[in-house]
Amino acid sequence: MSYDLIFVPRGDDQSWDDVLDTAGETDSDERPSDDAWARLLAAARQLLGEVSVFEGTHNYELTHDPTGIQVTYYAAEAAITVPYWYRGAEARAVVTAMYHLGAAVQTATGLPGYDPQVQLPLSDAAAQPERAARIFDEVAASFATRGISSPSND
Repeated sequence: MSYDLIFVPRGDDQSWDDVLDTAGETDSDERPSDDAWARLLAAARQLLGEVSVFEGTHNYELTHDPTGIQVTYYAAEAAITVPYWYRGAEARAVVTAMYHLGAAVQTATGLPGYDPQVQLPLSDAAAQPERAARIFDEVAASFATRGISSPSND
């Protein structure tokens, strides 16, 4: 289970609900922009430090092992995923890093971001990081009550 941010093309006249209903329906053999990836990778390294990189035929991916943050970039979409390993101050720190990285994804790719957990565009969600941190806390509590082991409740 992970906390996810998505980045997809969105027209000015489209609601996020409409965009999300059709997201992922187009399969593209197009390779993502090498220039956008280079900018995104540089920003990720500046924000997070060392990251591991995977370059596929139709996508790029980076992983920051210490936090578990992953970024996947395709030609027409991108995503950031973060495992629900955090609570309290650690959750707030990882949320802040995730939102800063999300801003870098938007800048590098031109794809607008959305946080489906709080149902807000990325810029609005980033202005209220306590909402996302609260979700991390709720998931950690849920894991603990169900006896599910995770780094947040060990």
